[in-house]
Parts: sequence; structure tokens; C-alpha cells
Amino acid sequence: MRKKIDFSFVDIHIHILYDVDDGPHNINTSIEMVKTAYNEGTRKIVATPHYHPAKCMMDYDELYRIFEIFKEQVKDTCPEMQFALGREIYYTSDIPDELEAEKHLTMGNSKYVLVEYQPTVDYNYLRTSISNIIQMGYIPLIAHIERYMCIVKEIDRVYELSNMGAFIQVNASSVIGESGKDIKKFIKKLMKDEMVDVIGTDAHSNGGRAPRIRECAEYICKKFGYDYAKRVLHDNAELILQGKYLEE
Repeated sequence: MRKKIDFSFVDIHIHILYDVDDGPHNINTSIEMVKTAYNEGTRKIVATPHYHPAKCMMDYDELYRIFEIFKEQVKDTCPEMQFALGREIYYTSDIPDELEAEKHLTMGNSKYVLVEYQPTVDYNYLRTSISNIIQMGYIPLIAHIERYMCIVKEIDRVYELSNMGAFIQVNASSVIGESGKDIKKFIKKLMKDEMVDVIGTDAHSNGGRAPRIRECAEYICKKFGYDYAKRVLHDNAELILQGKYLEE
């Protein structure tokens, strides 16, 4: 008999702060997203606004001020919901300098960096960037790895990046097939070898990209077991926010 899901979820990748990037544009949508996440079983949200030349390059102090206002605005919506602040960094040649300047681009106050690329990124560029991040003393967490064609076409590259010291995030919607059968199959292969480290919704709204995660959790429990589901949907995210290495 399959064990019942009795743990809450940590959504480690979500665009829920309003009017800062391409996520929600008003507090009402943010509140509705919080409600949806709560109803799905999420009890901790890591807001990850973009750090991207075309989407958001907001100074950290201003972003933190907005984050604190946001928490105050939603505190009565779902009192049990906890919040943390991270960033989703679009890697460019300027990122090493930004990290060296300690511009608070990490997940919480940890050394983990949630990093993304364009879908057509060249693998050598991606690999070099991961090496750069590691050499600077940070721990790369690759956002929605299923989006990068250089990785999907060569699944062994995931293992190479992992061996280098990177960790892997995939989106909940992709796990259950909303990005297509081929991507679902790709993620299934990774999960079979427990290569996926954390799941996030990457939600941007309360419509087509809402913070839904329950169906994904049930799928992982069924296919890969309760312990692994708990690890990628809760435990590892907590370790990241605590700044602990996931292998501990």
C-alpha cells in the first residue's frame, strides 16, 4: 500500500511578488496564488524574482523592502504560510562580478544560486558558467533543467554537471507531462536515478502557470516512492535555505 503524503511542500521556485518581473502585476493575483499554493499543500514559498536584463535587475535593498511589504499584505490570507526570498539569475558574463560584489543573488542567505539560461544555450557555455560559479564558492542550482535542449538531447550531461557539484531543479508541471511527453520521459529517467534534487512550480500567475504541485507529488510518490518525493518536495529545499549541502 502506497504511503499517504503527510508532509508539506516547499515551493523553491516561484514568481509571486507582484509588479517586480513577469509574474503577477497586482497584490490580488499574488494573494490568489498564495491561496492556491496553500490548498495544494505548500507551506513554505521561496519567492524567486528574476535577475534578468530584460525582466528585472532590481537592487536587493529595494526588492527586500517589497518582499517585507508583500509578507505583511498576505499574512492574514494563510497565516501558516512561510516565506523566504531568493533570486532566479539569468547567467551572463557579468554574473561573476555581481556575485563577487555580494549583491545578494542567492537563495535566502545561503551559498546556493538558482541559475537559468536561454533554452538554446550552448552546453560548453553552460558547463563553463557552472564551473565559474563553483570556483567562486557558490553552489549552483540549475533552474528547470528540462528546458535546455543541449541537456535534453544528451542526458548524460546532467550526470556530468551533478558530478561537478551542481544541483538540479525541475518544474512540477513538466514532471506530469505539461511540457510534452518527451520532456516527461526525460525527467522520468532522471528521477529513476534520483538525479532531480528539488521541484518548484515556477508559477507566474494563478491561471495557466498557477502554483500547483499536488498532482506532481502524487505522481512521484507512486512512481519513485514516498522517501524520494519528500526529499525533492520538502527536505532538500529546507537544506538549501539552511545553507547545508544536500549530500549531508
